[in-house]
Amino acid sequence: MPNIGSVHYTKSDIIGELKAVWVHADYGHGTGLATGNNQLSFDGSYTITYFDAHGALLTVLNLVIIKRKHHYDLPWFKDDVLVSVGIGLESANALSAGFYDV
Repeated sequence: MPNIGSVHYTKSDIIGELKAVWVHADYGHGTGLATGNNQLSFDGSYTITYFDAHGALLTVLNLVIIKRKHHYDLPWFKDDVLVSVGIGLESANALSAGFYDV
């Protein structure tokens, strides 16, 4: 199934920083590091750097995590252009989301 993926975010020891582990049907898997939110919650705006399985830089995106009543909406942007959208669920102090590329 092309253009789909999953990402799992956990909070680091630094407020406003998230660690990511991701998998994508077309791009494999890897990690990421998001910075920019100065809150204890997941919701907010981040700059996120994604790396491949070997630690090589893949891309830098802007991520907005929007808390809804029972879920989170996640749009990712590159140079102010929407590139992916997702929906996530918080559980056990982590945020897991499925997404697709637009």
